[in-house]
Amino acid sequence: MHTTIDHFMYAVASLDEGMQWAEDTFGVQPVYAGEHLGLGTCNALLSLGAAYLEIIAPDPAQSLEGTLGDQFEHLSQGGLVTWAAEGDLAQVQATLSDFGIRSAGPKLTRRKTPQDDLLEWMLLFPVGSRYGARLPFFIDWMRCEHPRQTSPIAGEFRSLSVSTPNATDLQRILAAIDLDVSVAEGEPHLDVRIETAAGEVLLTSTEETSLISLT
Repeated sequence: MHTTIDHFMYAVASLDEGMQWAEDTFGVQPVYAGEHLGLGTCNALLSLGAAYLEIIAPDPAQSLEGTLGDQFEHLSQGGLVTWAAEGDLAQVQATLSDFGIRSAGPKLTRRKTPQDDLLEWMLLFPVGSRYGARLPFFIDWMRCEHPRQTSPIAGEFRSLSVSTPNATDLQRILAAIDLDVSVAEGEPHLDVRIETAAGEVLLTSTEETSLISLT
């Protein structure tokens, strides 16, 4: 199985404020990418070389009740929520099942671009695992251009660190999916290190974003 880190989800309560934070942090303006129809969210993107950063926020043009955007609306500060990996979704689903982890999908997901184009890709979400969003969700971009190739370059992704109770078990699952990621024993947390022209940037989860559920 060949699986790679695809992107990191950084949630904010306001996309305008999130885009300004990104420009202040990286010295590069992220590109507005569009809306996730039915999820109550919109996003902006920055390339990190081998991966990309998704700045995601509530979409005020959509109904937010019961959506992912509803969970972001009252965040007191931005933070990492989860990460995504790209690979063969059928193989990933089978491997998760071998470890007793249910999954939702693969399901078709859509986003409208500012040019009113409709992009479609497939997503697979682990459901109800004790690792929460420290276990990534999974993506197949199908015919879409990859955002890491089309977004403004903010820097180079260097490392992802994950902490969670039962770290050894999560490390075993990630290895079976062909993901080489450092997992430490501790409270639920994510760290992403990015090398930029101005030096290293460290992105982290917060107590609030660590509690967000994607399913």
